[in-house]
Amino acid sequence: MPETIAIDVCIATFKRPFALRELLESLRNQDLTGISMRLIVVDNDRQQSARAIVDDFRTGSGLQVVYDVEQQQNISLARNRALRHVQADHFAFVDDDETVCDAWLHRLVDGLHRYQADIVFGPVISILPADAPAWVQLNFKRARHDSGAKLQTGGAGNVLLKRTVLAGTQPYFNPSFGLTGGEDTDFFYRMYLAGRRLIWCDDAWATEPVAPERLTVAWLRRRAFRSGQNFMKIFVRRFPFYKKPIWFALKSAQITGALLVLPLVRLTSYPRYVALTARLAAASGQLSYCFFGKDCEEYRTHSIH
Repeated sequence: MPETIAIDVCIATFKRPFALRELLESLRNQDLTGISMRLIVVDNDRQQSARAIVDDFRTGSGLQVVYDVEQQQNISLARNRALRHVQADHFAFVDDDETVCDAWLHRLVDGLHRYQADIVFGPVISILPADAPAWVQLNFKRARHDSGAKLQTGGAGNVLLKRTVLAGTQPYFNPSFGLTGGEDTDFFYRMYLAGRRLIWCDDAWATEPVAPERLTVAWLRRRAFRSGQNFMKIFVRRFPFYKKPIWFALKSAQITGALLVLPLVRLTSYPRYVALTARLAAASGQLSYCFFGKDCEEYRTHSIH
């Protein structure tokens, strides 16, 4: 490993100035021994609501910070604009509503070299209210893996990449996912298909407080429905022709079976009932996109259009 490794940390942000401030402060507190860190903040708000926060942080921290604006509301375009500023041999993505542990970059770099990876993901731990009901605690847990586990895709909330993975990759983040989410799942799955080595590093964690407006069954089902649509677009469309009828039959049977047992599950366990309705929503999202091809644009904000 070289004595000093340069890393550009990319942050796409949209109207979360206070959360962004918390993230930037956690990055200021990074152990940067042997690391040259530069921050790239792309504001996806044409009103530039993050500018004052970034300017104030740049002045007070002494860190290198690039600020740019993506005028069109589209998370893929915002991420791609950040990539145009990347100069280092390694770059990371972290979401604007997260904070990272003090050894975050060191642990990701260690994972990259230890497992000879091209891309390393870390966990994002959801922070829930202390009095969150059981159904929330069950349904807002994020998947975690053993360090070194091989993955086929991942999210852009906590990840380090070699810049060489971008060679021959166009588009980077697909703008057609810009208002639906799933652009990161699509991007990293294409990396996997191109032969890149994707690895998990479980101790390079970040935390994310779950916004109160998300702690509803309706939000959970809506997110699951949208995720199901993205699964259809990213994975099912790549199935060989003979496999698609099998997928359709299994998905239909899954929905039918779930509907039959739903009343019983509701009587025995409300948290599991909520989880089952979310799975139903995801399966319905897959089939809805199969038949109608219409996206659930979860991130559309009419106020800036």
